[in-house]
Amino acid sequence: MTTHSLVRFGSFVGCLLLLAGCAGQKTTNPVVDESVAISCIAVMPALPTVDYDAPEAQEKNTTLLQGAQVINELVREMLTGPKVRFVGEQDVSLGSPTLEKSREIANRYQCNAVMDITVSRFDERVGGDYGVKQPAAVTFAYRLFETGEGRVLCHGRFDERQQSLMENLFTLSKAQSRGLTWLSAKELARDGLEEKFGECPSLDGALHSDQ
Repeated sequence: MTTHSLVRFGSFVGCLLLLAGCAGQKTTNPVVDESVAISCIAVMPALPTVDYDAPEAQEKNTTLLQGAQVINELVREMLTGPKVRFVGEQDVSLGSPTLEKSREIANRYQCNAVMDITVSRFDERVGGDYGVKQPAAVTFAYRLFETGEGRVLCHGRFDERQQSLMENLFTLSKAQSRGLTWLSAKELARDGLEEKFGECPSLDGALHSDQ
């Protein structure tokens, strides 16, 4: 191989590594504590997080509120069974609940574990299944913890703006599993919830078998 060819090959590998480092999806490994026997899980309504000082705060707030409702619907579809109880919005005050408030709510629902979810991005795609001007983007985080000592049983964060294969060659397997189409924000959120919940052993008995 000539020196010129080696340089071109090195540049190609460098581009591939750059693509891998700039992928549109960011995840965090779950923290898992399997030492707690869960009587049931009180699932809090998803909470949108907004920077109210930002110029676009009002528009973003509306979008996140809609996104939180979509995620609530998806979570209700995915988590089922006698060990899952969904907390009504009337039982939750605005803002992140304190541990003491979470204990109070858990006791009301006769549970010893609480799940909370925050949504910080929920951008709908602009376009259709096979062509978009703007892809969907979703960011959420969840945490499952026991209310006795406040120990986190597991948690996860999903952050993805869907990318084309031209943007990131390393998304091929995921793109194939999605049918090589552009997802709506709801579909992307469903993918993220399935992935993150699937990493939590404490949710094994609560995940809907059809999901």
